[in-house]
Amino acid sequence: MPIAASLQVPSVQRNAIKDGAKYGAPMTTSANSVIAAIDARRPGLKLAKKYSLLFFVQGHHIAHFDTPLFDEPITATDRGVSVPDADGSPAEQPDSEGPLNTIGYVIERYGALSPADLRTLIQSSQPWQAATKPGGGGRIDPDILRDWFRRDDETNDPDDERPNRAERAQAEELWKTHKAQQAS
Repeated sequence: MPIAASLQVPSVQRNAIKDGAKYGAPMTTSANSVIAAIDARRPGLKLAKKYSLLFFVQGHHIAHFDTPLFDEPITATDRGVSVPDADGSPAEQPDSEGPLNTIGYVIERYGALSPADLRTLIQSSQPWQAATKPGGGGRIDPDILRDWFRRDDETNDPDDERPNRAERAQAEELWKTHKAQQAS
């Protein structure tokens, strides 16, 4: 189900715009807030590298939480990606655990890569390729981004110490069983 169709938007939260339509997902922060968190962990990065890291932060966040982390659209460019509405202006960092964990994970996994390596990863991805096809509109589609970051190559990497999908499902089932036993 598309992200835009699957979620109701509380009226007190910002909504993202995608091709003139709302994402339909509650947003917890802005791209500038994510950039502030990146700056706090890796000061001195150029804005272009921060945009690349935003691509990975958004992708991993959507894949895990099924909602975009920030509302600004990501645009595919010949140099990778851009977030035209995020200029790196001072902003408060996200203050909840989920976004900060995602940001920390992305910096740990991708932060040491060169801008050229990040660009290669981005340009080889389905979300970037779909956005740059004729008629693609140039914007990274959040549904394609979510699906890309949920694919087996991304989630079942043997060098990745995070639990894979099967291990997470098993842990969730054990937790449900434990909670049900405590309730009875």
